[in-house]
This record gives sequence, structure tokens and C-alpha cells, in this order.
Amino acid sequence: MLKVSLATTCACLSLLYTAPSNADVDLDALLEMPLESLSDTKVVSATRTSLSLADIPAAVHVITAKEIKRSGARSVADVLVLAPGLHVAKFSNYDWGIAARTTNEALSNTMLVMVDGRSVFNGMFSGVDWDLIPVSLDNIDRIEVVLGPVGTIWGGNAANAVINIITLDAEDAPRRRVSASAGNYDYREYHIRDGGEVSENFYLSGYAEFVQHMPWTSDEERVQPHQDFRVYTERFGLRGDYQNLDRTISFQLGGIRSREDYYWGSYQPHFLFPGEDREDIAGYNTEMLSEEYFAGIKFLQELSESTNWEQQFWLTYSNSDAPDRNAYFTRLDSETSYSDSDVFGGHLSLGFNYRLIDEHFRPYSDRETYVLPYVRVTDESDFINHSVAMYFNYIYPLTETTELMVGNRWQYFNLVHDTFAQPQIRLMQEIGEDQRVWAGWGRSVITPARQGRTTDFHQNAYASDVTFCKNGDVNDCLPNNYDYMQVIINTGNENMPVPEVETFELGYRLWEEQVVQFDLSLFYSEETDIPAWLLTGFERKFVAASSPGTAGTIIDVYRYDHIAPVSSETYGGEMSVKWQPNANFQANASYSFKRIKAECNGNTCAAAENALRGYENEPLHIANAQVMWDINPSLWVSNVFQYIASSEPDAILGDEERVSWPSMLTWDLIVGWTPAKNYPEFTLTVENLFNDQVNEFPQSYSSFDNGTQYWLEVDWQWP
Repeated sequence: MLKVSLATTCACLSLLYTAPSNADVDLDALLEMPLESLSDTKVVSATRTSLSLADIPAAVHVITAKEIKRSGARSVADVLVLAPGLHVAKFSNYDWGIAARTTNEALSNTMLVMVDGRSVFNGMFSGVDWDLIPVSLDNIDRIEVVLGPVGTIWGGNAANAVINIITLDAEDAPRRRVSASAGNYDYREYHIRDGGEVSENFYLSGYAEFVQHMPWTSDEERVQPHQDFRVYTERFGLRGDYQNLDRTISFQLGGIRSREDYYWGSYQPHFLFPGEDREDIAGYNTEMLSEEYFAGIKFLQELSESTNWEQQFWLTYSNSDAPDRNAYFTRLDSETSYSDSDVFGGHLSLGFNYRLIDEHFRPYSDRETYVLPYVRVTDESDFINHSVAMYFNYIYPLTETTELMVGNRWQYFNLVHDTFAQPQIRLMQEIGEDQRVWAGWGRSVITPARQGRTTDFHQNAYASDVTFCKNGDVNDCLPNNYDYMQVIINTGNENMPVPEVETFELGYRLWEEQVVQFDLSLFYSEETDIPAWLLTGFERKFVAASSPGTAGTIIDVYRYDHIAPVSSETYGGEMSVKWQPNANFQANASYSFKRIKAECNGNTCAAAENALRGYENEPLHIANAQVMWDINPSLWVSNVFQYIASSEPDAILGDEERVSWPSMLTWDLIVGWTPAKNYPEFTLTVENLFNDQVNEFPQSYSSFDNGTQYWLEVDWQWP
């Protein structure tokens, strides 16, 4: 493994600083706050209203700022390992697959991810780009994870989970802080953040970050020729908060830009370049750019002691030049919500949402659809995609110990010209001062996207001067060699139905003040109209033009249509516990189980058997643990463990070793040390300790081994 020495700049920063700090906010003090009682922990993601976690009839888990800091994570995706019910798998050094209660895919469309209620879900490609979330880990107050359907509150894609990243108010954000990190695989990261009171009742905070690293933390032979490649990420954010009596105004703007070195090329089939002696593929080094920028404003008005009105506007611009998603969009979100905590003795929330997305796919010529290894094309490059929704949610105390929650959302999508209902009903029973049981049912839909509907995805392969043998028999080959091109076209289907997820849940919650928190949830869900690809056509073409010495060019075109014959039943559960016997020690642990049973409907089922069994091929058991120990005021240590059991693929899928999810056990060790008050804090992190190369996906996904990574961070708050 390539070992890169720690940067000289970190050694310089390790000099002792003796100047006193006069910052108004002590971030370290915030991080050292004890474990909150569930009755004191407030959550907004389950109901869009700040409610006590103890009183929410849903499977909710909160990852605190301290837990994030002590996890050693460098990205939101890495942090989510700490949450129960989430299968987090790392594909490369900047790609992840994350799923809740369903199959794990690079782009999972049954989980909604937000930052302060603003969606970071890529609607054009129906998934989340985990490396493009525009938020700094040091600016996160907490991450709220709600498992199960939350479509009533948040709309499409909030089917199996909602992840809401809540950032710190400008008043509480880090101030006068700089940090630098360096480690192996050429990892470098630099942060600067500041903020403070601008005028009475008005606070402003901001940050800027730069990160660079290799695309792969791998010793595999296939990546060694390209280990000089780098991924560069710049991220920035600005937030202002004004509060005066009954009125609060908050604005945010920020963005992220990622530049990735990569090797690209284009095929040069001789039938397209007659008379020219060219290599089969012209390869070259280039750079791929992805970026997202946003701006938004929130206005909250307390109308009375029991009523509130909130208005939000968000503007987002996202752009990528990757061949499979060479597109950009501008999105406008408007959200109006009203809440009254005294409507016939209950709490009523009403809301109206409008979203407009101006989408642009970059066009390709007919020749480019042959010569590029893969490319996404469409007949309609520009499209205005919009949806309109209104919802209500009502919480009513049936008795002193029993609470009922009912709600519904009606959402219209112009892409399918249809309106969908996303209802829920939940019930919570208090069985003691610190115990609750709850049950719930809800239905959510998957927001329709142009991917798979109005776009076609072409995958090409070309080789010159090859031998053709019937059925692979080397004794039965054609007398002459040919040039060969294979074209696979995944054809979109505008008439695809909109998938729905319906879930039944049971839960139990127990806590003992600031010592123990325990959660248990069981679920059964049904998902309908799951997409699959069906081979519907094969055509072999012969072209006389070819490379010298060959008899012509054979072009095989395979056409797959997008269909929705699959439905599934999934059942399982999640269990989590947080334990803090004293102020210096905390242990968190969770376990989750899920089993998927897929079914097929219609006359295409025989051809879709592989897709059916592939949908079921998921790990059954996932567990994690985090142990944090403050040894003394200057030294702390943290450990993060993760276990994922291997999947049990059906024999029809073929080689089990190739298609099964591998069993994985990882250990991350983090040590923090502050020599004295007002000195920098040094944090050493080792990821995948004693487990040098870990592949977290099946071999059939062609993912990369992830090696042991280590880095040192120096964090200093200047006077």
C-alpha cells in the first residue's frame, strides 16, 4: 500500500499556542454535553413540528454532534453507519450505496435526504449523490433518521426513511476555528469557520473547506496506473439568523464543487472511420465536474401562543458533466406551513408545497451514441418538471396516556399527470412515566423521474479483428475474423407506473433520564411496481466496412425495456440502545434485520426471474457500536465497530461468491488529545484497523477494495 507521510503543515500547526480564547461560544462545551433524556430531545423530521422524541410514534434515531465528532467520519455517508436500520456500503473513496429497509443501490429512491428541510435528492436521476451534500460536518447540530414512511409530511421518496441533517444556528456555529487534516492516500483537508453577533438579535456564521484525496484507497492492480488521480472538493456556506420577539428570519447560501480526475476514452470503430488506421479506443485523462449551489430563506411568525406560520423558499442549481448524467437543473421549492397546538384539544399542522425543476439534458449526436462507452440520451432535452402538494397532520390525545396521529398528503406530478395520496395513522400508548409503545401505518410514493421514463441509456463495447465461435466452441469457429461492436440500449418507458410503499410498524421505547435510551421497532412493508429491465429485442447487423484483414463488422444490438412487474414484501426490525453510566463514558449499539421476498406479476415473469431473485439478495443482519471514553480532560478515545452479514443469494443468480454481499467486520479507532487549555486539539483516526482491504459490495458490482486509512487532524480556535 502506498504510504503518504503526514503533511509538514500539520507539524507546524502542532506548535504550542498560549494565547487565551475569548470566543463567545465554546464548541467543545457543546460537544461534552451529557446524553439528553428522550423527553428533552426535540425532533422535527417526523412531524415537521418540534416534538419530544419520547412522544413520537415512529422509529426515530438522533445522531448528536458529539457522536459525529467522535466517529472520525469525514462525510455524511460515513456518519450514517451509526444509525440503526441503514445499510451503508462504500463503493470507492467517494461513492456509497445507502439503503433502509430495501435493496442497496448506488441511487436509492426510497429514502429522502435533506439539509435543514431542503431536499438534496437529485430528482433527475432519482437518488442521492452522497459526495455532493453541501454541508460541513462541523456545522451539524444533529442528524435525525426516521425509518418508515414519512410521505405525509415530506412527500415523494420519503418511503422507507427520511434523513434530515440539522445544522447549527448562526449563534451556536463554530467561531474563529481553523483545522487541517492529512493522511495516507494523499488525503488533505482544510477548514476555516467564523461567526458572531453582527447586531442586536442578528447572528452570522460561515465556513469554507477544501478536500483532496485519491479516488481509491485500494491496492488492486487495476487502479495502480491511475493512483496519480485526485478528487478535489470545495465546500462553503453562509448562514444568518435574526430573531426578535415573535418573529424569526433565517437565510442560508452555500455550495459544493467536486472535480474528479479520471480516465476516459471513445471507441474508434473502423466502419465509422473508413480508410483510417486507428486504435480501437482513444483513451485520455480528463476531469469530471459536479457541483451544486443553493440559497434559501425561512420566515417564522408566532401568530399566538398556540399558532405558528412558516414560509420557506429554496433555490438550487445542480450540474454534472458525467456521461451517464450529463445534465443540469435549477430547482425552486416553496413551502408554506401552519400549525395550531389547540384545535379541539389537539395539534393540527397544515402545509402547501410547490416545486419546479427546470431540467436540461445535454444532447448527443448519433455518432456519439456509438463511440462513447456509455451515454444517456433523450429526445426532449429540456423539460419543466413540477409538483404541487398539500397536507395535514393531526395529533389528538384520546386519553391522558393515549395519543392518535392521522394525516394525509395529496401530491400532483406533471410528469405522469396524476395525483397521489400518502396517508398515515399512528397510535402511541404511555405505559409508564418513561415507557411508550406505538403502532403505525403509512403509504408513500416514489417521485417519478425522467430517468427510466423519457431517457435511454446506451452501453457500448468494441473490438477489432476477433474470432467468432458458435456457442463458445473453439472447434466450431467462423473462418474469417471480424470487427465486433455490442450495443445495449436500456429504453425508457413513459407509461411506467409510480411505485408505492405501504408499511405497518410496531415500536417500544424506554429511557431512564440521562443514563439509558432503548428503542425497538418491527415492520412489515409492501412495495409495488418495482422497475426491472426486460430483454425485448436483439438485432445483428453486418457492415462491410472493417479494419484491414477482416471480413466486415458485426454489430449486435440488445434492447431492454423498462417494465414494472415486480412487487415485494419486506419484514424485519431495528433495535438501538444508548448507555451513559457516567459523564465520561457512553456506549451506543444497534442491530437490524430485514428479509425481502419478491414476486412477479404478468406474462414477463419467466424472463424477469433473475431480477426477482437479485432483489432478494441482501444482507439479513447489520450491527454497529460506538464506544466513547473521556479518559481525562485532555484525552479521549472512541471506537466504531460495524458488522454486516453476507447475503444468501438464490442459486439461479450463479456464482455465489460473485453475486453475494460479502461478510464484513470493521473497526475504526479515534483518539483526541488537547495538551492544555487554549492549545490545538489533535485527533488521530484509523479506519479499517487490522482489516487492510475490504470490499463492501458483491464482486458483480465491480466495486473497489477499501484499505486502511489513517489521518491526523489539528483543530485550533484562535483568539
